[in-house]
Amino acid sequence: MAITTLAALATTAVSYVAGTMLFTGFLATFAFNFAMGLALKALSPRPSISGANRGYQVNTAGSALDHQIIYGKVRVGGAIVYDEATGDTNQYLHRIVAVSGHEINSFDRIYINDEYIDVADLDADGNVPLVYSSDGSTTSARYDGKLRINLHLGTPDQAADSDLVSESDGLWTSDHRLRGIAYMYMRMEFDADVYPDGIPTFTAEVKGKKVYDPNSETTAWSDNPALCLRDYLSSTGYGLGEVAANIDDTLVNAAVSVCNQTNTQAGTTRYTCNGAFTTNVTPYEAIDNLLSSMGGTLWYAQGKWRMKPAYWTTPVLDLNEDDLRSGINVSTRHSRRDNFNSVRGTFRGAESNWQTTDYPEVTSPASVIADNNQKSIADVDLPFTDNSIEARRIARIALDSNRQQLTVTAAFGLTAMQVQVGDNIRVTNERFGWVNKEFQVLSWGFGLTDGLDLQVNLTLRETAESVYDEVDDGAAYERDNTNLPDPFGGLAVSNLIASGGGRIQGDGTFINSAILSWTAAVSSFVSFYEIQWKALVDSSYSSTTTPETTIEISPLVDGVEYVFRVRAVSINGVKGAFTTVNFTGGGDTTAPGLPTSITATGGFRYITINWTNPADADLKHVEVWENDTNTTSGASLVGVSGGSEFIRSNLNVDQTKYYFLKSVDYSDNKSAFTSGVSATTTFIDDPDFENGVYSLFTEQNLYAIEDVTSLPPSGSFEGQKVFNRTDGKLYQWTGSAWEQVVGGAESFGDLQGSIAQSQIPNGVIDTAQIADDAIIAGKISANAVGANAIAANSIYAAAIQAGVITGDKISANTITGGLIAASGIITSSAQINDAIITNAKISNIAADKITAGTLDVARLPGIGVAGTTAVSSSTNQTLTVNVSFSGVTVGSSMLCVIHGTFQNSRENSSCALTPTGSNVTLAHTQSIGGFTENTAFYSNTCTATATSSSGNMGFNVTLGNGGTLNYTIACSLITFKA
Repeated sequence: MAITTLAALATTAVSYVAGTMLFTGFLATFAFNFAMGLALKALSPRPSISGANRGYQVNTAGSALDHQIIYGKVRVGGAIVYDEATGDTNQYLHRIVAVSGHEINSFDRIYINDEYIDVADLDADGNVPLVYSSDGSTTSARYDGKLRINLHLGTPDQAADSDLVSESDGLWTSDHRLRGIAYMYMRMEFDADVYPDGIPTFTAEVKGKKVYDPNSETTAWSDNPALCLRDYLSSTGYGLGEVAANIDDTLVNAAVSVCNQTNTQAGTTRYTCNGAFTTNVTPYEAIDNLLSSMGGTLWYAQGKWRMKPAYWTTPVLDLNEDDLRSGINVSTRHSRRDNFNSVRGTFRGAESNWQTTDYPEVTSPASVIADNNQKSIADVDLPFTDNSIEARRIARIALDSNRQQLTVTAAFGLTAMQVQVGDNIRVTNERFGWVNKEFQVLSWGFGLTDGLDLQVNLTLRETAESVYDEVDDGAAYERDNTNLPDPFGGLAVSNLIASGGGRIQGDGTFINSAILSWTAAVSSFVSFYEIQWKALVDSSYSSTTTPETTIEISPLVDGVEYVFRVRAVSINGVKGAFTTVNFTGGGDTTAPGLPTSITATGGFRYITINWTNPADADLKHVEVWENDTNTTSGASLVGVSGGSEFIRSNLNVDQTKYYFLKSVDYSDNKSAFTSGVSATTTFIDDPDFENGVYSLFTEQNLYAIEDVTSLPPSGSFEGQKVFNRTDGKLYQWTGSAWEQVVGGAESFGDLQGSIAQSQIPNGVIDTAQIADDAIIAGKISANAVGANAIAANSIYAAAIQAGVITGDKISANTITGGLIAASGIITSSAQINDAIITNAKISNIAADKITAGTLDVARLPGIGVAGTTAVSSSTNQTLTVNVSFSGVTVGSSMLCVIHGTFQNSRENSSCALTPTGSNVTLAHTQSIGGFTENTAFYSNTCTATATSSSGNMGFNVTLGNGGTLNYTIACSLITFKA
């Protein structure tokens, strides 16, 4: 059987026969290797059957269709194997869709176009009571009573579908058992509303083939790739039909354990196998697709099929020069055709809603750089991988394996007999610079040479444990081929840093410079370092060299951005790549010293601050900062001084201020703050104040008047004035004598004429100055006497002449209630002007004061507000009918009434009513009743309390047993003021 199998495989997988007889021999190893063949598969055009490696994704009709094989869990369509119409008007369509050519574990979910129903939700008779939308957010009962689905798992002894046998017109009989074929049987009843687009497409999520586990010796469903691959190798119906003795179950069990690991970065299972294919694919394609789900290797050696998933194993053997029996043939790199630095492709699973979808591309930036920044992409489809996490894990391993490009072919002694394909070994060879370098065995051959020497011929590919982790290691793989010094490598300069330097000249100016430093290149052949620099806006560089790893470049222009670059040059003239850094020189960055001996002295509305300047040659000035407290926090800059004194003016008297100083140099470097000093401004008795005030007057030719008891012999200046307290007179110096300054009458005898009204201040003449009966009516001007001029209770009835006081004689708001007699003044409605009495003037009104029929609803908010909502339609979901309200007093009582006719399409149906509303407190929130008749006139009520002036209130009508509810109803709302 094995020979036949190998022959069959050889016709389709020549490029995967990794072991061939390089000399006369009698034993060799054949291998399928996912990583080895990935470049050829991805980069070479080859014929394929579209969609065959993913099975039936929709329903397909035909006279001779291929069987579908399902491993793991996947959503699939199938082959339409039977259609029949029955019924008086052919209203029933019967359809059978075969989903697999073998027994499956279960149907989990049925899709009807894009809607679905979980198998557990089907009625016992197969009826579809409801379906979910594609995103699971809503449900519909559209197929209830219109669609029946029966499912058959394809057991060896399954019977024919009894429903179809009984309803078929004799075309489907009990002999139509479809044993060994899993299928779905659907009966659809014609309804244009249910099937508006015609016959829907039926697909299913299926747990596929049950597989044998040699470790537990049980057969059960599993999505473990190793068990699925073993099942294909041993299957006689569609696989290779290999006997169990020819399968290395020890390696199968080891592979099962690796695939089941969950110690991944995402915490998910390492490898799973979930997909389908049809029997028109070749064994090579089927095995290749199954292997892709675990990135693994399959080979035939020593009479057994052996497998290994993509994972690291500890090297099993060490070889060195003593074990060699031939020269070593070394290939350092793939051809450009077989090399790639990025992997992309597709997967299909629940994560992508079962649509074939691109997984995120995996790229090695270090590998792209190694390939001269030319991106080479391998398209790797993973038809048996159902999530992006596993897809990227497999793609990364494939990429890292491909970048391990060193391939070795050599003959070894019999020590190498103990290794097999897939093993990792270590090789030490001083000439190639290998010390325990790790390789994977790709092929193994054994035979005799012409000299009858027994030799083992091995093909080895370099590998590393990091290939199988989940980290990008592309950079490391470009450097681990040998430990011999590379005359062309190791010249990279790293950690280039530019920092400010410079020198202060005797005149205080500063010469700017840049100090460069870097980490030495690792090459032992470095001769010197070349340094180049230029202003960023310039086009040409200046350059110099140094054998050291630091240098100072000067002079530089302050504030100009420079580009510096450094590269290593070897003793044979090989130049490394430039490492670049940008730097803007700021000149001097050292702050000057602090001012010392600081004092503050207060004067009238000013403070003087003095200090001693620091000895710095480039000192420019000193900043003076001021605050109300002894802290620099919140201090304000009030001035600068190029000397050693500063006068702070424009202060208030008796004001305390604190001062802090900073030194500033010509490069604008500033020192820290000094400690604070304080001073307080002085009061007005300060001589400065006296002199200041006097100066203010004299500058305007205004002079102070001196108080004296006798006239001085002479004045100090012409115009000087003195006041003689002895005679109470003011005198002025004329330059030769004192002259009295005349300023008005000295007695009433000096007054002539009459006193004008404006000359008498208000309030001067009171009752004592007025003689009795002195004021007569003729002396009082019209409107001259105001309310404030009349004493309380001064005017009484006997003092008022009849008819004298008219309306225009009384000021507004002058007469209050206390001034009106109890008998009243207003005796008829004619005495009250229209619109005089407002709401605020009315305390309360008795009912008998309101004319019958005068008030309407609009005058009484919250009383009698009513509304009605009437509807007539049908539904198969919950019905909500309500009435909106507004202008209602909070706390008002509310009564809601529903009444109308209800008709349900299903027998034994029922409906329940539940009050509902917004901005109300319902008396009942549970169901308050309902009815069970198919046709009924029904009414009910509910009460509530308004919690807002607007809202709504009504009922939810809920169907109990499905069907469609036809209704003609009205909902009315009445409110009663609180």
